[in-house]
Amino acid sequence: RKHRRAFLETRQSLEVRQVLEQQSKQQERLLLSVLPKHVAEAIARDYGGGAIEDGQFKKIYIQRHENVSILYADIVGFTQMSAKMTAPELVKTLNELFARFDKLAQKYHQLRIKILGDCYYCVCGVPDPIEEHAAMSVNMGLSMCKAIRYVREKTKTGVDMRVGIHTGAVLGGVLGQKQWQYDVWSKDVSLANHMESGGIPGRVHISEATNNCLNGEFVVEPGNGETRDDYLKAYGVKTFLISPESDFTDIKFLEEDADDDDDDD
Repeated sequence: RKHRRAFLETRQSLEVRQVLEQQSKQQERLLLSVLPKHVAEAIARDYGGGAIEDGQFKKIYIQRHENVSILYADIVGFTQMSAKMTAPELVKTLNELFARFDKLAQKYHQLRIKILGDCYYCVCGVPDPIEEHAAMSVNMGLSMCKAIRYVREKTKTGVDMRVGIHTGAVLGGVLGQKQWQYDVWSKDVSLANHMESGGIPGRVHISEATNNCLNGEFVVEPGNGETRDDYLKAYGVKTFLISPESDFTDIKFLEEDADDDDDDD
């Protein structure tokens, strides 16, 4: 009888441990779904030590990152596309497109910061420095312009991508008390946003700072961004467009991804 009781107690203990481990893994997956891994791991380490109280941080999770490239991309013709689709169709199409962008982000070592409606933005060189951050971001932008062709063909609209890239420094950290959110801030982030708004549909628009980091790897043309955006004009930002001659992105990668989406349908 004593042996049986010991066996049952051991079994119960193992079952409780297994449940706790499963709950821990679920919490970790949930945390990683809203925060970058390096931040999530830091918060998880501090959580047990009382760094969080009533959903609020006692510790500030902010880091400065130098020599990074910031990419903003916006869907041009989104209103026209929305008018031709039902709400469920629109959401499904955007989800497929942004899922494809996330795969590209993984390939080109981008940290996706946020999706804002029809805008997608990411950073290369965070949290770990990457020597080729500018080239990686340009390839990301070129691939995004190619990826939108799938949506253009599917919706029979003139939808396109406008991509802007700037290189500089950012502050990255967590905001919010109840709903945590990772974001990046700096004057360079604002400039990258204006590089997108001052860009041209179907083209990758880069700042002089980004071009200086490319070491002639891409053929560029004058961007004239100051003629399309007052912020760029006010700050005297010289811009360039990546020439189509420089487009060496892996179209096979995108085609295979499109085939996967078709198979899912």
